Amino acid sequence: MAQIQSKKFAPVYLLHGEEPFFIDRLAKMFEEGILEPEERDFNQVVLYGKDTEVDMVVANAKQFPFGSPYRVVILKEAKDLKGIEKLDAYLENPSPQSVLVICHKYGKLKGAALKACTKNGVVFESVGVKDYNLRGWIMDLATKSFNYKLGPQTAELLSEHIGNDLSRIYTEFQKLQVMLPAGSEITPDTVEKYIGISKEYNIFELQDALGSRNIPKAYNIMLNFTMHQKENPNVKTILMLFNFYNKMIRYHLSADKSKEGLQTVFGTKFDNLIARNVGFANNHSLPQLMRIISILREYDLKSKGVDATKNDGDLLKEMIYKITHA
Repeated sequence: MAQIQSKKFAPVYLLHGEEPFFIDRLAKMFEEGILEPEERDFNQVVLYGKDTEVDMVVANAKQFPFGSPYRVVILKEAKDLKGIEKLDAYLENPSPQSVLVICHKYGKLKGAALKACTKNGVVFESVGVKDYNLRGWIMDLATKSFNYKLGPQTAELLSEHIGNDLSRIYTEFQKLQVMLPAGSEITPDTVEKYIGISKEYNIFELQDALGSRNIPKAYNIMLNFTMHQKENPNVKTILMLFNFYNKMIRYHLSADKSKEGLQTVFGTKFDNLIARNVGFANNHSLPQLMRIISILREYDLKSKGVDATKNDGDLLKEMIYKITHA
């Protein structure tokens, strides 16, 4: 970003790694930030790996700019480019009048090409946000990128429902910009109204009900899930519950009950969420938790069609009943 602002660029940028969100964001910045709009028609080209060839990439990168300081070539979906190793020769001696941006998502570029990019350009590895950092990342995104106010509970709701799909989280905030002015507070009510995640019937509330041993509430949410299986598939619900109870087991087995130790166990730095999860863990004995994990494993297989004789709704009802009576 600093180079875009200063208008001083390396001849090659390699954006690679497993997380596509950051690569897409940086690619957009390069598309809009290197050349002025009136310079782009003759001096900027976007190529796609599956629709182009190495020779075409090199030919475009070797062209001289016309009426602008740089020739910009952005190669998207580079992982699909056949014979990408043939780029090595150009990367070893890139044109100083060009800026070649290589977007290699869902994996890292390796070998001589990576070495050449490191030697003659800038390499950015896109790493996903870990689950225990996701709530904080969502809060930072809301405040720093969209100028919204958003608390831990709402961040938890979004992270539990959407998961680690950073692109979708970003898109949901973009949608909110149409309805809500900057400076607005994003609450669970806001999320339910505009994003479509129920503040009452979601995995976060189901965990809360099960953790606090509130059986009527758990059954009520479970029944709602059976009526909205598309939004709440069993496989996803079971995975989230497995992680939820597994953290309780880790809490019971951990000798380190310090603040830092609890942050590691529960994957959050927010004191209120840690206190909530400690309370849930203390509501369950270790043998109880081991039985619940066994139940979840059993119904995970059944939800995937192994020895299943009932539909998903009935399987969910059975599973929640067994969990609440473990």
